[in-house]
Amino acid sequence: MEPSFPQAARNLGVKLKAWRLPPLRNALLRKELPWLVAEVVLLLILFNANAPELWFWLVVLLVVLGYRVERWWASRPES
Repeated sequence: MEPSFPQAARNLGVKLKAWRLPPLRNALLRKELPWLVAEVVLLLILFNANAPELWFWLVVLLVVLGYRVERWWASRPES
C-alpha cells in the first residue's frame, strides 16, 4: 500500500534534512562565504564572457574585490 501524499511529503522532508550541510561554526567563514561564492561566480562568468562583456564583468569583479580590500583595511585594529 502506498503512503498518502502528506505522509510521503513528510518522509521526503526527513530525507532532505539528512542531506543538509552542518552549520558553519566559524563566524569569519560564515561572514566571508557569500563573498567567496560571489567572486567564484564572477570568475566563471568572466571566463565564459565574449569580448564586449569581458570588460564589464572584469570591472564588476574589480569593484567587488576593491570593496572587500577597503573593508578589510578599515577593520584592522588601530595600533
